Amino acid sequence: MKLRFTQIKEYLKEPYPYYYDNTKRLFVLLILISILSFSFSYFFEPFGFNVTEHKINSIWIILFHAFIPVPIAYIYFRLLDITLKDNTVWTLGKEIFHLSIILLIIGICSFLIRDLIYTNPDNWSLRYLWEEMRNTFLVGFLLILIILPLNLERLINKHTTNLRELPKNKALELQNNIIILINSSVSNDNFELKIKDFLFAKVESNYTEIVTSSANGIRKKLIRITLKELEKQLQPVDQYIFKTHRSYLVHLNAIESISGNAQGYQLSLKNCSITIPVSRSKTTKFNAAYTKA
Repeated sequence: MKLRFTQIKEYLKEPYPYYYDNTKRLFVLLILISILSFSFSYFFEPFGFNVTEHKINSIWIILFHAFIPVPIAYIYFRLLDITLKDNTVWTLGKEIFHLSIILLIIGICSFLIRDLIYTNPDNWSLRYLWEEMRNTFLVGFLLILIILPLNLERLINKHTTNLRELPKNKALELQNNIIILINSSVSNDNFELKIKDFLFAKVESNYTEIVTSSANGIRKKLIRITLKELEKQLQPVDQYIFKTHRSYLVHLNAIESISGNAQGYQLSLKNCSITIPVSRSKTTKFNAAYTKA
């Protein structure tokens, strides 16, 4: 029993794609889920119907319950996206947790609008509160337990398969003599970057953290510059630099190993314990850049 609980806990820690940072994609995703919810309720009628209590036709009630989650989930995820600092830490467990909160809100809303749909005098009773919550979670978790694991395995298989396109045991041909002056918006932060030492750069609020390696270990330098500006200044060696994620630039020839997960790739760099994400939308371009570098 303890072993099974540990396995479930580790499974919930699996990296999972964060789909909600794009407004159009979020809206399309919610519409597709609503269509699935409507189809399930319409064809299987899991909760039955007492048409004598209906103020409107049953088909409209199913439509109402299937599509009322769209504005609720849309607003929730837009607010979540504003507060989420790093979507690379998104996991299957976090996905389920936040979807559960949304289901809770939907269940409460479904209870509050019963008077608009049903003539039952007990609409405001605890019994119907429980019924609306139960029905919402039954449909919601049925979709969650089917869609999320299938999508997780699909993406892991896809990205693992894509790794086979990359060269094996690629030599680390680091540039020995190239030095680039990095200009910050604060002149005191200007410094010379030895490309052979550069590992990666990461966005940190209004700053960019530049990570390099040396004989004494890993060094980090925080400067006031955007990642886009840094990428532009590194154009003389752009064949070796790749933007793997909206928050990361990586030195391709500093990569020691690559693994795949549902979010895309994870890069391990030489003498560095920090892994760098490659978002799933960039894996194809990454494969081409890494092969040429």
